[in-house]
Amino acid sequence: MNTLQLLSSQLNELYQRASVIDSQRLPGKPQDWFESGLFSCHSPDLADYVADARRNLKRLSDDQPPLSAASKQRLAEHLAAQVDALTRAFSNLSTRNKFQRAVKFSREQPAKPITAKPATANLYQQLTDFQQFERRLLDMIEQAERYGSDNASRVLALHARLGRCRKAITEVEQAILQHERQVP
Repeated sequence: MNTLQLLSSQLNELYQRASVIDSQRLPGKPQDWFESGLFSCHSPDLADYVADARRNLKRLSDDQPPLSAASKQRLAEHLAAQVDALTRAFSNLSTRNKFQRAVKFSREQPAKPITAKPATANLYQQLTDFQQFERRLLDMIEQAERYGSDNASRVLALHARLGRCRKAITEVEQAILQHERQVP
């Protein structure tokens, strides 16, 4: 089995997994999976990004129209970056879901005032989780910036994630303040 066939089977498997993940999406405003220029689509469905990578693989394997060696090299590098980003997205799925649930929770207004202490404990736990995620993102940004300008799109995407993370931290902090004002 050659490399392109192996990559094709890997992308087919990722597409099937992405379709399952997309069908289990949490309610609320969907977020795009990637905000970089790595993919030509912007969608809340992970399968759309896998389909984009599959189209690039098809362009690479087809010779209609024939690509120059330099074009093939660039397309292969782009495809490798896409597959890397997709595999990271699959491995970080639990973090993304936790982040989306927490942001959704922090935006919701409770139907009745919360008087139990465990709700505050949950908010503090979410705050701690987000702060740990923020530290990991800062470490990832620092590491990506060390490797120079060839990772510029990755650095920008990490900064975008950091911005969303900090926004979620602020929302949880506001929810904690609001909750502590309500509890005597």
